[in-house]
Amino acid sequence: MAQDTQIHPEAEPRELRQDAQRNRLRVLRAARTVFRDRGLEATLQTVAHHAGVSAATVHRRFPGRDALVEDLAAQAEQELVERFRELTRTVPADLALERALRIVAAETVATRACTPDHRERFADRAHALDERLHQELHRLLVRAREGGRIAVTVTAQDLRLVTGAVTAAVTAEPDTQRANWAAQRVVTHFVRSFRTTD
Repeated sequence: MAQDTQIHPEAEPRELRQDAQRNRLRVLRAARTVFRDRGLEATLQTVAHHAGVSAATVHRRFPGRDALVEDLAAQAEQELVERFRELTRTVPADLALERALRIVAAETVATRACTPDHRERFADRAHALDERLHQELHRLLVRAREGGRIAVTVTAQDLRLVTGAVTAAVTAEPDTQRANWAAQRVVTHFVRSFRTTD
């Protein structure tokens, strides 16, 4: 009986921690969908409803909407970096760069409902995310140039031209499907110009 008394107090907190982590991930997944669809003005109550948890649960994990947005941005950044690194491991260097740019284009379309607000209200966070994104893209570019399939004249500034052109194309097209086509066409145009001709 003494052993049972020692085991249960340890097992219960562990289960509570696992439950809290599951709820946190549910809230973050729901927040991503809600903010993408409605922008950053969506309420925490709406996020809680989509997550299938109480508003109190959301507030317990995140003291306010800004804290939720910050955590969500950090998670999105980490996921992008992991996807880019997976491309490095699994496909040729030039294709890794192209696919990474296509991921960026798709994300630009998916997050456009909250992007202007995010840049205004979270300027430092948005800048840091841009810099990390371009750092990873540049790493892929260097590898692709070394592989001989991307011209050595292509620079980090060219990558910023791609992402800037993608943003402009997405902003100019109100229809989501057409915005996605436009963004991907921009990537196709630039990648073709980046490739070596031999």
